[in-house]
Amino acid sequence: MRTLIAIFIVTFCLFIVQCTEDCTDCPPENQPGNLVIKSNPSGARIYLSGNDTGKDTPDSILNLAAGNYDVFLYLQYYDTASFTVTINNNLTTTKEINLIDGLPFVDIILDYMTFYGGDSVQFNMQLNQDVLMDSIIIRRPIDSTGVYEQKTYLYNKELLVWKDQFGNPIKYFLPPPDSGPQYYARIRNFDYFIYLYGQKAYGAKVIFYLAYSIGV
Repeated sequence: MRTLIAIFIVTFCLFIVQCTEDCTDCPPENQPGNLVIKSNPSGARIYLSGNDTGKDTPDSILNLAAGNYDVFLYLQYYDTASFTVTINNNLTTTKEINLIDGLPFVDIILDYMTFYGGDSVQFNMQLNQDVLMDSIIIRRPIDSTGVYEQKTYLYNKELLVWKDQFGNPIKYFLPPPDSGPQYYARIRNFDYFIYLYGQKAYGAKVIFYLAYSIGV
């Protein structure tokens, strides 16, 4: 009986070995790994171990030997993302990265000049980056009794650049040049309120709302 059991075991093992040798669908061993890289937003250039892959996210890098790789993602107006990935044979590794906006918050410097013996005032503003201006609202006094009027200037996401081609900051004026009279009546001892709405022109295109009060 023991002899029959031993013969059965040997026969079964030989059968297993033969099936393994004849397997046509078995995956090959120790094949290179693959890497899939995604980013939010997409379109970031992929650098692998310091080399430009020529690929932008989302994309794949195939046939990588097992090991650790340093990866850099570059997209204009965003902070460069860097990380390390581990590649294993026969496996596809997926990495998804949220890129961080590299532009600062929108900041606008407001100032004013007086004209006609100090009876008129004109405001000017300087930006710290290109913006898509949506609208500007000015609430201003119209006489010394404290009566205010409100004027809205629609820009409809007009691109306002913050520097000219020579790198010099640009000044924008309020009232806008194409809106009629270029000055407001100057009412002393009252504040003028200026509200600006728009969004960054580049990067994450974050919407901004800024409010200022200026005494003239």
